[in-house]
Amino acid sequence: MLALAAVLPAAPAASRAQEPPTLRTTGYLQPRFQAVGDTAVFFLRRVRFAVEGNLAPWAFYRAQVEMRTAGAAATPARSPLTLSATDLFIRLSHDRWSGTVGQFRVPFSLEALLSSTALETTERSLVVFNAAPNRDIGVQLEWRVPDRLTLQASLVNGEGTNRATNPDNRMAYLGRAVVTPVKGWDVGGAVAAYADSTDWNLQTMLQRRRWKARAEYVRDRERRTDVRRTGWYVLGAYLLRPDRFQVVGRVEQFDPDDQVASDRETGYGLGTQYFIRGDNLKIMADYTVFREQVTQLSNDRFVVQMQARW
Repeated sequence: MLALAAVLPAAPAASRAQEPPTLRTTGYLQPRFQAVGDTAVFFLRRVRFAVEGNLAPWAFYRAQVEMRTAGAAATPARSPLTLSATDLFIRLSHDRWSGTVGQFRVPFSLEALLSSTALETTERSLVVFNAAPNRDIGVQLEWRVPDRLTLQASLVNGEGTNRATNPDNRMAYLGRAVVTPVKGWDVGGAVAAYADSTDWNLQTMLQRRRWKARAEYVRDRERRTDVRRTGWYVLGAYLLRPDRFQVVGRVEQFDPDDQVASDRETGYGLGTQYFIRGDNLKIMADYTVFREQVTQLSNDRFVVQMQARW
């Protein structure tokens, strides 16, 4: 908190009186049809509502909650819906600096930092979903040179989302750096040090008119067992019709335990996006074939999803 106070200015009382706080409501809805192997179901992938705004020109707040019908334990236990908090933070900014306090996306994986509404696929890659840190509670500092360099550092509890306690009384430390050698091309890396593990990340993204490409490599090492979880993905997307129709392809791989010689999984995915009103209203469809290292499973996935964002 001392670091935040050092880089953030004090706003005059008269200025605060002249600029009252603002409030905006945002959200999105993602109904989905999904078939995995020989099972199929309709459900709500995500429903999120948020309030956000400015308390001052240099102070931004956001509070977002999520409702789901699949993918997490119900709250309360017999309810068909899951209700949980996602973003709960205040961000203070000054010139090239910003500081965030609360619950937020930690600076690690590029794909995990992207909003679900902006993804080209209906699901994040296996390695990001299973091995990359996501949200946590703590404090973050960021220094940015627009279109040139971004540096981020976080100190968090290390317990994940919506955990109000820190049982081991040990913090997690995360850092991320991204450089832009030429306009449209980002290259970066990140590290996360937890009480019992260390995570590494390499990432890159390229955008050229109708083309987009993104790739990441993630490695997680458990210190006590020396077990390593590793994985990567390469994604490419092309706008066949600008602002209307996009095709997407992805190859991915995830190995949850390098000491087990039969658990590596590789996925080959092909999908489309049809933009009715950009990302605010669109239809997505993708099909992913999964190939296991030894025993093949009936787990190929087909998804059709609609998204409405406001």
